[in-house]
Amino acid sequence: MLNKIPLRIMWRDKSHFIGIILLVFLASFVYNIFSVTMTNVDINYKNFVEKYKQENFHFITFFPIDIEEIEKKYNVEIEEKFNFDYNYDDKTIRFFNITEKVNNPLILEGKIPSLGEVAIDPNFSQNNNLKIGDTININGIPFKISGYVALPDYIYITKNETDILPDPSHFGVGIMNMEDMKKFISSVAYRYYMVRGKVNDIDSFKADINSKYNLISFQEKDENWRIIVTEKKVESGKPLSYVMAFTILLISSLLLFIVLRRIINSMHREIGTLYALGYTKGEITRIYIMFPFYIWLFGAIPGGILGYIYSDSFINLYVSFISVPIVEKIFPVKDLFVGIFLPIVFMGFSGFFAIRDLLRKKVVEIIKGEAEKAFKVKFRIGFLDKLSFKLRIMIKHALLHPSREIVIILGVAFSALILMYGITAGSALSNLVYDTFQNTFRYNYMYVFNFYQKDHRYPNSERFNMLSFYKEGTKTRITIYGIEKKSQLIVLRDNKRNRVDLEGFVISQALADKLNLKEGDMLKVINTIDGKRYSLKISKIVDLFVGNTGYMNLEEFNKTFGLEDGAFIGLYSIDKLNIPEEELIVSMSKSDLMKAFEDSTESVNQILQMMYIVSFFMAFIIIYILSSLIITENRKTLSIFKILGFRDGELSTMFLGFNNISFLFGFLIGIPLYSSFIKYIVNVALRDLDFSLKMYAGFKDIWLTFIILFGAFILSKYLSRRRIGKISPA
Repeated sequence: MLNKIPLRIMWRDKSHFIGIILLVFLASFVYNIFSVTMTNVDINYKNFVEKYKQENFHFITFFPIDIEEIEKKYNVEIEEKFNFDYNYDDKTIRFFNITEKVNNPLILEGKIPSLGEVAIDPNFSQNNNLKIGDTININGIPFKISGYVALPDYIYITKNETDILPDPSHFGVGIMNMEDMKKFISSVAYRYYMVRGKVNDIDSFKADINSKYNLISFQEKDENWRIIVTEKKVESGKPLSYVMAFTILLISSLLLFIVLRRIINSMHREIGTLYALGYTKGEITRIYIMFPFYIWLFGAIPGGILGYIYSDSFINLYVSFISVPIVEKIFPVKDLFVGIFLPIVFMGFSGFFAIRDLLRKKVVEIIKGEAEKAFKVKFRIGFLDKLSFKLRIMIKHALLHPSREIVIILGVAFSALILMYGITAGSALSNLVYDTFQNTFRYNYMYVFNFYQKDHRYPNSERFNMLSFYKEGTKTRITIYGIEKKSQLIVLRDNKRNRVDLEGFVISQALADKLNLKEGDMLKVINTIDGKRYSLKISKIVDLFVGNTGYMNLEEFNKTFGLEDGAFIGLYSIDKLNIPEEELIVSMSKSDLMKAFEDSTESVNQILQMMYIVSFFMAFIIIYILSSLIITENRKTLSIFKILGFRDGELSTMFLGFNNISFLFGFLIGIPLYSSFIKYIVNVALRDLDFSLKMYAGFKDIWLTFIILFGAFILSKYLSRRRIGKISPA
């Protein structure tokens, strides 16, 4: 007979328990889908880069090096890499030669290309309907697609290192035999070398290469955008799932505690009768311990199982952004165990604390409910008598059950945090792209030569110089540009949107955020090529959130860094310039980045919409459960008040009115909570990436967050008022 009591009560008060079960389901589902995805991506990534010999660094020289001599001298493996871009329609495939010592290709499906064949990355193939066995014509020569390929140094596949998002609809990578590649590259503008192995003194290595072969650029693995983004996404993914799951579980546990306490306090006489019939304290305790068990059974187990099942789809979505080959589906027993059994720990503690007072009471106290009466007496506060009757009832209900108001505050604050993050992330990414690349960077094309130029042969273009540095004592990479003093293609503005005169050294807001810099500070840097040290005084910080960058006028740049007067390394232009390819290291079009962002908008919006739904759902469930609880335990009182002539709206205000204050207080707490979270994102999660996001919530973002959460609050209030309306006068 006793075993039927928990399920019967749960069915009777289903509006309370279904909400808690759904929250536990959500916590387990979120934890498992994230942890299974991150574990699979992490393990497959580590296996991939180790087995297929991911580079430790790469460098570019003007002249070819003696590979055998350098390998012996530094005990490393070095391999030269060649590439060319095949452009058709508005798409580009970057083909590389098949390597054997460093950054070896992994064939995911099909086979390694023979002569007259190519292999292409699967994301580009899928987005452009290219299948194994198809033939593509490359500059008039037919090539058969032999398979799908993944490259260890192109895991985050972007056309340019400055691109923020990949664009598999318009850009992909592939491999072909060197004999075939020679048909498309008659000469090269520079020599690109990949290195695997540890060099003890990097500075000596760079100096050695520079003295003999004219070192143009040098990049270590942890500075490589196409590698580091993947590692940072994996590194930050699991903590995010922990925080979300633990917070939802904490709120669910508090809700269960409140509901069980209410059930126990409303069943004193029934429990006393069970004692009188001879049932032991242990048998009665087991009744209430079954509540957490059933919530775990109906919530955590289905949530954990479905989280694992749907992790396949989530993994596919994840690897569409980062091309980590999932060669082996990992069954992470530890993660699944935690995701399914952690909720029972939370629920168990919640249940124990809810019935702890019951276990301490004598049978007579339980039957008379004396503890509950004494509890109410504590809050007979004199100053409340001066208030109106309705307001007095509302405040007394809040003081009698402060834990309920705390749960509403915590739930609304967390929902506000998630929702505000989704709203500001969407607008921040949009502003990052459109504001930066339309209002600040006004050029359409950028060209970087393989050697410093003196003669400005291309009219309607602007010269620039650039050098790469490390911040002294760190691995933070900083690029400093020298641009035309009155540039029309790079328009730098301060945070008040006033144009900045290019006098002295100015830095981007992204760099200031990373290094906690302000105007007037001295920035000490070391040249990544020759190791020379410089101390630069920051004159201005400009409103630019892309790039760890600094800017000087071209004349001052050349003078500061010892370059010839008038020398420049690149050009910005509105129109496409006819520059021979053999003179260039890089040429890029701004439209490529805009297309990548537009193509990614749909996927980003889907993720943001999920965050909106979760926030709305959480706020609604928490407020509705607690409102229903108040109505249930005051059913008789509400009935009497109706006899006395009080209307439904008045009763809703009297018994549920303090929820308005708790909701508002929770929302206000959510704003500084969000600000603290964003400081973590900027200072920790984005610290090693070459951009920052302007994610500080403005009035518009806060107002939109409030409107959505207020909608959830109003819906819960409406349903609660309907429940009050269904109570008939006694």
